[in-house]
Amino acid sequence: MTSQFSTYVIAEPCVGVKDATCLEVCPVDCIESADDENQYFVDPAICIACEQCKLVCPVEAIWLDVDVPSHFRTYIEKNADFYRKTKGVPMPVPIEKALTMIQAGHSKALEMDIAVSVAVVDEGGRLVAFGRMDRARPMSVDIAVNKAYTSASFQVPTTQLQAQSGQSWFQSMIVSTQGKIMAAGGGLPVLDSPNIIGAVGVSGGTEEQDQECARAALAAY
Repeated sequence: MTSQFSTYVIAEPCVGVKDATCLEVCPVDCIESADDENQYFVDPAICIACEQCKLVCPVEAIWLDVDVPSHFRTYIEKNADFYRKTKGVPMPVPIEKALTMIQAGHSKALEMDIAVSVAVVDEGGRLVAFGRMDRARPMSVDIAVNKAYTSASFQVPTTQLQAQSGQSWFQSMIVSTQGKIMAAGGGLPVLDSPNIIGAVGVSGGTEEQDQECARAALAAY
């Protein structure tokens, strides 16, 4: 269970306090606990390092993994281990499935007389496969990958993020990921219940057209 970027870690000051304020502000629901646990934990595979939990923590128990004090470093593994035990490790979208999804997205684009790029990523936002139609702009590949990355990171369709796109924490995420986070339509998560195992992103048409091609790709999974 790995992440491309730094994630937050909840450490010892939370133990015995277990204040739930962090849960209320997390935009991707990556903080959980269990009845027999005495603290909360951050899922490193989902956390997008938006800082909201750290800002509201009343006991200053949350650090980026690269900034955790040396005497609390064991909590990095403790956070990750909680999710290994409770969730298991989801398998990513198989390459043959990804190629089928890309073909389906291209077929839908042909029906609409547009040219698109389609990208499929795993649950951590890492590229599995992509395909660019002949008339699609080269830059559409990067945009498709970014849409898929965003959908996998937030575990929702990218259209659902448009209401948050003007907020300061979202803008800081765009900067910290060097533009990989984007709220444009055309990104959809891939579910293998109960896990998110990846996402698909499409670019080349209008947002509505990209979204329709993404739905066709997802239906082919």
